[in-house]
Amino acid sequence: MNQKQIEAFRLVMLRGSMTAAAEELGTSQPSISRLIGELEASTGLALFTRNGGRIQATDAGSAFYREVDRSFVGLEKLAHSAREIRQFGSGRLRLVAAPVLALSFVPLVIERFLAAYPRIAVSLEMRSEGTIQRWASSAYCDVGFATTTPDAFGVTSAELYRLAGVCALPAKHPLAARERIHARDLRDQSLILPSYADDTRSSLDRALRQAGATQMPTIETPYGATICAMVARGLGVGVVNPLATSDTNPSRIVFRPFSPDVMFRGFTVCPQLQHPNPLVKAFLDLTNETMTIEAQRLRGLPETAGSWSRFNAGARNTSLPR
Repeated sequence: MNQKQIEAFRLVMLRGSMTAAAEELGTSQPSISRLIGELEASTGLALFTRNGGRIQATDAGSAFYREVDRSFVGLEKLAHSAREIRQFGSGRLRLVAAPVLALSFVPLVIERFLAAYPRIAVSLEMRSEGTIQRWASSAYCDVGFATTTPDAFGVTSAELYRLAGVCALPAKHPLAARERIHARDLRDQSLILPSYADDTRSSLDRALRQAGATQMPTIETPYGATICAMVARGLGVGVVNPLATSDTNPSRIVFRPFSPDVMFRGFTVCPQLQHPNPLVKAFLDLTNETMTIEAQRLRGLPETAGSWSRFNAGARNTSLPR
C-alpha cells in the first residue's frame, strides 16, 4: 500500500468514476484502474464492484474510505498549521491594556483571535497609562490599549474609539426613571467621578460647572469599573466610559445617555518596527472589526440608545516623532 494508491482510491470515491479521478490527477484511466487493483491486492479487500464501465463501492470499500478520509483531514490540518507557522510563526502576542479595556473589550478580541489562530500564545497585562506607553516605546509589548492620548517616543498610535459617556445610577435611584440624564440633573447628587488622570475629567468638570452642579465629588477614582462597583452599592452617581458597563448587574446599576456629550477615547499603541509583524496586523484588524461590532451592540441597549452618534472606529495610524 502506498500514497499514490490511497490518493487514487480517495479521488475515485469522491468523483464517482476512475475517468474523473484520472483527469484530476493528470493521468490515464488504465493507470487509476491499475492503482486500485494493487490497493485491493495489498489490503485483501474488494473495494469496488464492476459492472461494465461503471463501478460501485462495496461495504468494505465504504468503510475503508471513512478511515482514509479521516487520515486526509489530519493531513489537511497539518498543512493548515504549516501555513500558519509560515505566516505568523509559533510565537507569542504580548498585550498590555488600561483597566477599562483589559476587563471588558480586550478579552473579547482575544477570544475571537484565538478562535482563528489557536496556536498563538497570548499574554495580557493590566497596567497604568504611563506603563503602557513605556512598554510600547521599549517594545516590551506588541500592542498596548490606552485611554489617554499617546505621547511617547518611538510608538505608532491609532484612535480605536471615541464614545460618549453614560450616566451610571443605582437601579432604584429616582433619576433612573428618566430616559436621559442632563448635567443639571446631578446638582446636589453624590458624585463619583474619574480622577484627573483621566483625559475626560476636565470636560466633565466643565459640563457640570456650566449646569450648576458645582459640588465636590464624594469619591474620585481613575477606573470606570470601580465607579460602577461603587454606584451599584448606592454610594453615588457617575459618568463612565460605556465599555465599563459590560458584565454589570442591571438589578443594582443602570445606565442612561448623558448630556452634554463627554467623550471617552481609546487608542492602540505599538512599537515602531522596521519590519511589520503580520501577527500584530492580524490582531489589530480584528480589534477594529470587533470595536465596530461592540459599538453597534451597545447602541442597541435601551439604556444607552442614541448615545454613540459620534463613534469613530475609522482611525488613522499616526507615527509619533522620535
